[in-house]
Amino acid sequence: MSTQFVSRLDPPGEVVLAHPLPPSRPSSSEQPATFSDALQVRIAVFIEEQNCELANEIDEDDPRCWHWVVYSSVSQPAVENAHSGSGSHDPEPSSLSSSLTVQAGGSRRVSETSKKPIGTIRLVPPPHAPHPEAGRHYAGNEVGGRPVVQDRVTSLHDGREPYVKLGRLATLKDYRRFGLGRLLVNEALKWAAENGDQIRGLTDVEDPVKRERWREALGGGEGAGAAEWNGLCLVHAQVDIERFWASCGFVKDEGMGEWWEEGIKHVGMWRRLEMPK
Repeated sequence: MSTQFVSRLDPPGEVVLAHPLPPSRPSSSEQPATFSDALQVRIAVFIEEQNCELANEIDEDDPRCWHWVVYSSVSQPAVENAHSGSGSHDPEPSSLSSSLTVQAGGSRRVSETSKKPIGTIRLVPPPHAPHPEAGRHYAGNEVGGRPVVQDRVTSLHDGREPYVKLGRLATLKDYRRFGLGRLLVNEALKWAAENGDQIRGLTDVEDPVKRERWREALGGGEGAGAAEWNGLCLVHAQVDIERFWASCGFVKDEGMGEWWEEGIKHVGMWRRLEMPK
């Protein structure tokens, strides 16, 4: 397999809500290229493979998420050219990196490398909509909703502690079984553990400005923002890959039950990160 590398996009803001679907290439100057690349993978997996609705692929969480994309670095066949003696005729491929080898007799072999998005994941900070109802069938983005202060209590969640949520994990079909899903999960969780201050800042009860923003996001009320994030992570796991998430350290929450999102059965799974002291 070709070389892989991972890129992270910090929360891009509401500009992504106006992103064209399907994403255009190249993306417009207003749209983050990494988000466009993430969408390419998400559409290939969730829309084309799993028959989810295209119109629902971008949701209200995307602007406030951290996004990761793993790329495959693909070398193109070398092209041999006669040496012109001038740089004015060198090839100028768009979004490609090139390396030049000058051979005996003045001929040149130009090899080019392109990057291809092949996997993605996102991390959603608190606050969150209520936990899905067991046994319910959700269409589109119905599983979302207004964030709440007090959620229902489950087997592994007291209904109140802030948590982050991993989602939109997708890998292109031809690149599965190479461990890219685990790579993305580990990248996101490692970053979260090392940058808890950025997530805690959203639930900071000492800072009056941040507390008021948290209270506003939750619709006000006493007790809003009364706890800070302490490494708790949730994933709404498709049952077909529940074992994968278990191998990543997540534990199924029996109290959340099972529900369907766009016809696909899901369960809730939790993991608590070890936060640096």
